Amino acid sequence: MPDFTEHWNDQAFYGVGILGAIGAGAAMASWGASAGTAAVVGPVTVYWYWGLKDMNQTSHTILRNFPVIGRMRYILESIRPEIRQYFIESDDEATPFSRQQRSVVYQRAKLMTDTQPFGTRHRTYEEGYEWCNHSMFPTKVAEEHKRIMVGNSSCKLPYSASALNISAMSYGALSENAILALNSGAKMGNFYHNTGEGSISKFHLQPGGDIVWNIGTGYFGCRDRKTGGFDSVQYAERAGLPQVKMIEIKLSQGAKPGHVS
Repeated sequence: MPDFTEHWNDQAFYGVGILGAIGAGAAMASWGASAGTAAVVGPVTVYWYWGLKDMNQTSHTILRNFPVIGRMRYILESIRPEIRQYFIESDDEATPFSRQQRSVVYQRAKLMTDTQPFGTRHRTYEEGYEWCNHSMFPTKVAEEHKRIMVGNSSCKLPYSASALNISAMSYGALSENAILALNSGAKMGNFYHNTGEGSISKFHLQPGGDIVWNIGTGYFGCRDRKTGGFDSVQYAERAGLPQVKMIEIKLSQGAKPGHVS
C-alpha cells in the first residue's frame, strides 16, 4: 500500500480513470440500462468528479497531490476515536475516565452487580504500578516532616501548616454542628480547616481552629452587595482575623480545572 500511494500522481489518476471509463462503456454496450451498468458507471463517475475537484482545489496539499485516494486520510482521521476505543485501547487506559470506570458507573446506575471476582484486571506486577498498603509496623515520622512552612522571611506571618488538614467544604453544604465539629478537631489536632467557597461563618470562628479562607468566583465573604463585585473592605476585615492563616483563591468553577492555592 505505501508503494502504491508513493507512485500515485496525476498520470496514475488519469490512467485508472480511463480504464474505468472504458469498463463503464463496455458495461453500457453489453448490459444496456441495467443495475449492473449503474454499479459500474456510478463509481467511475464519482471517481472522476472527486479527482478533478481535488486536483483543482488549493486548500489541501494531500488532495491535490493524491486525488481521490488522499481522501482516505481524512476518512480514517474521522473514525480514529472509534478505532482506538473499540480496537486498540485497553479497559483501563482511556482518560479522564477509562472504559472500566465508566462500566462501573453504568452498572451502578442500572442497579447491576459492579464487582469483579477473582482479582483485578490491572497489571499489578508491571514496573511503575503504584499502590498504598497499611503497615503493621509503621515508620515513626520525624516532627519536622509532619509540617510544611508556608512563607519565608519576606512574609509578615509565615504559617507552619500540617501535612494533613481538612479540605474545603462550605458551611452551606454541611451544617452548624458539622462545622463546629470539624473546626474543633482542627484546634485539637493543630491543623487547618479550609472553609470552602461559602466563606467564613461564625461556626468556623467559635472553636478557634486555624482557618484557610477559600475565595471563589462568587466572592462570598468579600462580595459587594450592590454590584456583586469584590469588596476590598470586607476582604481586609476577614483576612485580618487571627484564625485566618492563609487564603485560597479559586480561579474557576464547574469541574474546577484552574484550582490554585
